[in-house]
Amino acid sequence: MVKSPLEIGPPCPVPYRVAKKGHQHRFSIYRRQHKKIKALLSDSTLSFAAVGKKIGITRERVRQIARQMGMATGRERREQNRLKEQTAAWRARAGTRQVIAKCRELGYTAAPSRRDTPWGWRFEHDILLIHGWRAHVFHIRARGRYFAFTRSDAPADFHIGISPLGFFVVPLKEWKTFPKKTAFAPTACTGGPGFTLSCRHNYLDFLEAWKPMKAKKRS
Repeated sequence: MVKSPLEIGPPCPVPYRVAKKGHQHRFSIYRRQHKKIKALLSDSTLSFAAVGKKIGITRERVRQIARQMGMATGRERREQNRLKEQTAAWRARAGTRQVIAKCRELGYTAAPSRRDTPWGWRFEHDILLIHGWRAHVFHIRARGRYFAFTRSDAPADFHIGISPLGFFVVPLKEWKTFPKKTAFAPTACTGGPGFTLSCRHNYLDFLEAWKPMKAKKRS
């Protein structure tokens, strides 16, 4: 049976009479190159051409070796690299970073939500998957003696508001009852008119109300 060049490796530069175990010596050289190629191919940021340049072989030869090793194709490597870059940018967002830290504290899983577009997949803006639930993240601003926000129509199971007081976790059913422009006092209701601009008194019930999200959503 004739072995392929990949199995045999490059010819040994040492004469056979100098090293009686010439085949073993040649094999050890190949193993060193094999390990180096595998290490370089494990870095998805490097193209096949870049790997070949470092090793001294062609891009096509690197592609063949990657296929024989069962490693990702060039297209799959580009997709992996893009996913890493998109995930890093997603984690760096201020609101996302805060929610991820809170989920880690609670022992909840948090992941980005992807959607298909004519230009390929994209991460959905301000949408996270927490325990499988779609969660929309928004910011609550302090305006005078009130906290204010605009109700979004983003499709989500829960809406998570980031405020100076903490996180407001609002289920979709309650979210739909909020006025489009909402403002409320950041202190407990003491009765009397004018407590909230939207005539609601239960906003603080949703402060740090993470419990409904504890159970994972069934797909």
